[in-house]
Amino acid sequence: MSGSGHVCLFAFCFVLDNIQMKSARSSKPFLFKRDRPDLPSRLDPLPNADEIFADGEVIIDEQQISDLERPGLKLRSFQLNGSVLERASFAGGQFSSAVWKDVRFAACDLANLQIHRLTLVRAEMTDCRMTGFRATALELQDVLLQEGELRYAQLQDGKFRACEFVGCNLQDADFQGADLTGCVFRSCNLARADLRGAKLQNTDFRRSDVDTMMVNINDLRGAIVEPVQAMIFARLLGLQIL
Repeated sequence: MSGSGHVCLFAFCFVLDNIQMKSARSSKPFLFKRDRPDLPSRLDPLPNADEIFADGEVIIDEQQISDLERPGLKLRSFQLNGSVLERASFAGGQFSSAVWKDVRFAACDLANLQIHRLTLVRAEMTDCRMTGFRATALELQDVLLQEGELRYAQLQDGKFRACEFVGCNLQDADFQGADLTGCVFRSCNLARADLRGAKLQNTDFRRSDVDTMMVNINDLRGAIVEPVQAMIFARLLGLQIL
């Protein structure tokens, strides 16, 4: 075997020791499960939106919210329960606290929205613009983000449980120190996304673009990848595979 062949084999085996291959056998394979939002069968349109959002503290229960334009909105707290938002815009807003449970967002604009404390439980966010979205003290449970635009999103140290990213653009997103245990990234663009220091046990990257994704080799322990992705991650060793 040539010298380059030895290097290639060594790199591949090293990565195999740290990650799970698609074909790997396990007596108890990890099974992803996400609970869907518990929404009422019928929702009434939100009345008096101007009055509700004029207050610094907003509480909305079981409402349909459509075509709402509130860019730059500043709130002390925003509680949203059992509701659906369609084509709503909070772009450039600032929320001190947000707790959203059993909600669905569709085609909403959350670009450059800043939330200090965010709790998101049993939520689905589809075709939402979240470029530059920033949240601290972040906790997500049973959340689907689908076809979302999340370039430059700031999600450091977030806690993600049973979360799915499907068809999302996550270029240059920051997940440093985040707990992504058991989450799924399916058909996502993770170019230059920063996952250094993240917890990735049983995190599934299959069918996503991980080329140029930033991550430490030790962070990948227990992650689920395809063979071609394993070779990409082998570059973290600083080896040249020819």
